[in-house]
Amino acid sequence: MSQDPEDQARLDEIASGFKHILDQQFAMHLRVARRTTGLTRFGMFSLGVIGISMFLLLLTLSYQIKPMITAVSNMNANFTTIADDMTVMKAAVLEMETHVAEMPVMAGEMDRMRETLGDIGGNMHNLSLRMDNLDTNMASITQGVTRMAGSFGAMNQTVGIMGGDVHTMSGPMRVFNWMTPFK
Repeated sequence: MSQDPEDQARLDEIASGFKHILDQQFAMHLRVARRTTGLTRFGMFSLGVIGISMFLLLLTLSYQIKPMITAVSNMNANFTTIADDMTVMKAAVLEMETHVAEMPVMAGEMDRMRETLGDIGGNMHNLSLRMDNLDTNMASITQGVTRMAGSFGAMNQTVGIMGGDVHTMSGPMRVFNWMTPFK
C-alpha cells in the first residue's frame, strides 16, 4: 500500500508529537524518581543519626547510672535524717501549743483594747472639734458683746442728746406747769 506523501508527513508529525509527549513523561518520571530517592536517602540518614544519638544516650546513661544510684542512696539517708528532725520539731511544736494556749484570749483582749483605743481616739477628735467650735463661738460672742457695748455707748449718747432736745422742746410747755393739778 502506497501512502500519499501528505499522509506520510502527517503520520511523521503525529509520531514526532507522540515521541515528544513520551519524552516529557519519561523526564517527569525520572525527576519524581530522583526526588523520591533523595527523600528516601535523607530519611534513612536522619534515622541513622537518631539511632546513633539513642545509642550514645544509652551508653551515657549506663555509665552514669552507678553515680546516680549512689546519689539516690545519699538522698534517702538525708530524707531519713530530715524525718527524724521533723519528729523532734513536731514534739517541740506540740509543747509550744500547750504554752501558747492562752494566746487566743490575749488576742481577744488586745482586739478589745484596740477597739477601745479607737473609740478614745474618736472621742478625743470629737472633743477637739467641739473645743474648736467653742473657741469660735466664744470669739463670736466676744465680738457681739463688743458691738453691743459700742451700740449702748452710741445709744447713751443719742439718749443724752435726745434728753437735751426734749428739755429744749418742752421749754414752752413748762410755762403751763403751774396749771397742772398733779404736783
